[in-house]
Amino acid sequence: MTKQKNHFGTMACLLLAMAQFGMTPGLQAAPAFADKNFNLTSPNDPSKPVPGGVRWYWRMHGEYLERTKKNDFDLCFLGDSITQMWPGDIFGKYFGKYKCANFGIGGDRCENVLLRLDDGELKDCTPKLIVLMIGTNNQGMNTAEEVTFGVSIVVKRLREKCPKSRILILGILPSAGTPYDKTSAINAGIAKLADRDMIGYFDFGAKLQDKDKKMLPNMFADTVHLSREGYEEWGKAVAPIVEKLMTKRVSAL
Repeated sequence: MTKQKNHFGTMACLLLAMAQFGMTPGLQAAPAFADKNFNLTSPNDPSKPVPGGVRWYWRMHGEYLERTKKNDFDLCFLGDSITQMWPGDIFGKYFGKYKCANFGIGGDRCENVLLRLDDGELKDCTPKLIVLMIGTNNQGMNTAEEVTFGVSIVVKRLREKCPKSRILILGILPSAGTPYDKTSAINAGIAKLADRDMIGYFDFGAKLQDKDKKMLPNMFADTVHLSREGYEEWGKAVAPIVEKLMTKRVSAL
């Protein structure tokens, strides 16, 4: 009985994500890209490209520029340390059948990813799918609206740089330092970026929480980063969606 419940839970998540790409009937909506006149109230501007402050930023950015030049991948994961820290065996288990690149850099915020893109990452590349998770590190420096603003600028830049690539935006995961309501508000905002054609949205954060919205200790290695079990949940939740988007032509209805 447990297996049946898990199966239907996975199918429900898959159908929800497919709907975001127009794989089920529905009206197409324009993505809610940020207004240029957005009223920024925090000192940190998530839309202004700046380098990351960690010592490994430029080294890893250089590695990703070299990978970009090779243009030998059709699936790209883009984000911060949560993306960077995928255990190799688990990543291979769920995504090893694709030509995949992991462009995660620990410490990155929206503005740091913007600099990477403006400086050449993914230039002239046409991966079938870009899986984006960014904004976690902005939560302590920006309001929920500003984080959504920053994510929208990253997505807009990706559409400019890789117009033929589909984008799957993943909701920001729960973390001990950020109230659930704030993370939820951010995810509600970035979900509106989905256009049911080239941009989709999916949130698997509920799999990492109990019924009271508290983080499940076995899913996290610390207050932010996932444990191996947490990455297994990520893989199980997202791999079916990635497979659909990598192997089938998807058109908005």
